[in-house]
Amino acid sequence: MTIAYDIELDVRHEDSPIPTIRTKETLDTMASGNILKVVTGIESTVKNIRTLVANNPYELVSYSSASNLYTFIIKKL
Repeated sequence: MTIAYDIELDVRHEDSPIPTIRTKETLDTMASGNILKVVTGIESTVKNIRTLVANNPYELVSYSSASNLYTFIIKKL
């Protein structure tokens, strides 16, 4: 199943905590209801992004991991 998204953020080659910071910055610029796809290659980022979503008006629509890639689909509420 493919989920439509408005913006894709590829932070596969960024060291922690940069993926989380860039995710927050991007979500801050988006309108409510928009969906962000985040792709990271840093496993430690998974917990940080989950915490970011839990503590802000965002919804984690989908999460998947495969071949050292971690993909989040996040909706801004």
